[in-house]
Amino acid sequence: MQAHSAKAAKRRRVLYLTAWNVQAIHEGIVAYAHEAGWILNNAMCFSGLIPEDAQPDGVICRHAYNPAILAFTRRLGVPAVGFEEDPRMPLPRVYYDEEAVGALAARHLIQRGHKTLGFLHLHFTPYQLLRRDGFRREVEQAGLRYVDFAPQTKPDSWHAAPGPAWDWLDAQLQQAGTPVGIMATNDQIARPLIDALVERGYRVPEDVAVVGAENDPLVCDIAAVSISSVDTRTRQIGYEAARMLDRIMSGEAVGAATLRIAPSHVVTRDSTDALAVANPHAAHALHFIWRHYREPIRIDDIVGSVSITRRRLQTLFLQELGRTMQEEITRVRTAHACRLLSRTALKINIVAQQSGFSTSLHLHRTFQNLLKTGPKAFREGGFPIPDLGVLPASAENAGA
Repeated sequence: MQAHSAKAAKRRRVLYLTAWNVQAIHEGIVAYAHEAGWILNNAMCFSGLIPEDAQPDGVICRHAYNPAILAFTRRLGVPAVGFEEDPRMPLPRVYYDEEAVGALAARHLIQRGHKTLGFLHLHFTPYQLLRRDGFRREVEQAGLRYVDFAPQTKPDSWHAAPGPAWDWLDAQLQQAGTPVGIMATNDQIARPLIDALVERGYRVPEDVAVVGAENDPLVCDIAAVSISSVDTRTRQIGYEAARMLDRIMSGEAVGAATLRIAPSHVVTRDSTDALAVANPHAAHALHFIWRHYREPIRIDDIVGSVSITRRRLQTLFLQELGRTMQEEITRVRTAHACRLLSRTALKINIVAQQSGFSTSLHLHRTFQNLLKTGPKAFREGGFPIPDLGVLPASAENAGA
């Protein structure tokens, strides 16, 4: 019993203070705590109250500029790491690579053909304007048009419901023109932005494509239009903050520089799942194809969804995209099939069916025509997935 008690006493006690709980950061901290054998006090995540009687060996401090959390951390006088940059209490810190987050979002929209791109902020998180800097630099380096979207004054809430709180947006969108690609500061702002756009009659993503950041599924997946978002590796930020604290508690000097975690990729959802097409009829036709290519659609089905003639639609589509509607259907079906063949063991007739081909023979002939090999040889030969251009998310992620 005494040996067991001595062993338990050697476990470090760490306190996690947070002004509000970000689930992914919390998960990263907990993952490291398990590995290190810490006793982690994370009660503030659930109660919102500072545990005044805590006597930790170290503190992970997500104060979000809350003076009470700052004062308590200072009073404890133990090793601490943080996330925010605050001159009142400089701490070793781990945070997003903000400029890289913005640059990645810009590249995502540029790849989808946007020529006008903007960054939307509401003056709530000035420390995240580095995202705007990275976004703007990427746009201007590509020789494209950058637009700043922001109200003149900070609104009452960054979760403002559709209505008068968004009146400023109409004039700025009219000046920018559509289609336009917009990065919102983060997912929490992207969500009410999309609500406001839909309420005002804008089509998302055909008129306005929106990308957020931090990829919080609790926000992105339940929005009126699901939100494409930069995966900022938020869980890794929590993990690395905990690891940094462990090093400090072991007597290691970590230096004053912020450890910045680079984003990984953009998770494409409906809010950017389109190409920027100026003509609304061609844009609608493309949207129809991307939503229905796995179904037995015909050109007549697409024509029936617009208010112009078949010949006119075919002309506009070819002018805008450089390929016919049938070529677009074949392109995305082939891309979908390639991913299923590479990533799954599905039988070829099932691959054909799930990719929108009428028969496995139709799939075989398409592969021979486009890829110069059959689907069976493609799978067994370990062919790399061909680059067929920007795809709908359903095709890009097929079989994943």
